[in-house]
Amino acid sequence: RKMPCGSQEEIGYELGLIVPPELESRFTKVKVGPEPRAGYGTQTSKQEFSISSYFRRNRIPLNMTTWKPTSAGQLKDLLIRFLLQGDDVIVCYNSQLLFGSGDVEHVSLIQSVDTETEEVWVVDPAVGVPKHRRVSLAKLSDVLVGHEVSEHGGLWVISSMEDKMGNWRFTGFQAGC
Repeated sequence: RKMPCGSQEEIGYELGLIVPPELESRFTKVKVGPEPRAGYGTQTSKQEFSISSYFRRNRIPLNMTTWKPTSAGQLKDLLIRFLLQGDDVIVCYNSQLLFGSGDVEHVSLIQSVDTETEEVWVVDPAVGVPKHRRVSLAKLSDVLVGHEVSEHGGLWVISSMEDKMGNWRFTGFQAGC
């Protein structure tokens, strides 16, 4: 997006990253404490650490909207639409249900959708797992539709507040974001 930004560690810190004591030495600046209900990681479900708050604090002209697909067909249509628009799509899901281990409230970046094989490629930030993971649209839909993680579960769509011509767009813009 050609925007200046901090390191992954700095961004994580601003998003409330919390880790167990045994991982503290891997970071230069991090919160350490007991495991939250949703698991270790960022605390974006808290307003002070939300992605929208991060954008606002850092004067980044991006907007986040959330979508809760109700079927595999709708999930596929939304993913294709957003990716073709050039938006970034993050999925918030129960990693234990989708991959058999991990956090109850976990996020990954959607890299691509293969419409022929009906598979989604995700980039997983979790430690100790493959960074690129493939999952069927049907399985991802089952986890998203049938097992709500939290009020923040589903798709998080990150879009520019400017259109391709450099004009400000406010589609989906919410006051305070």
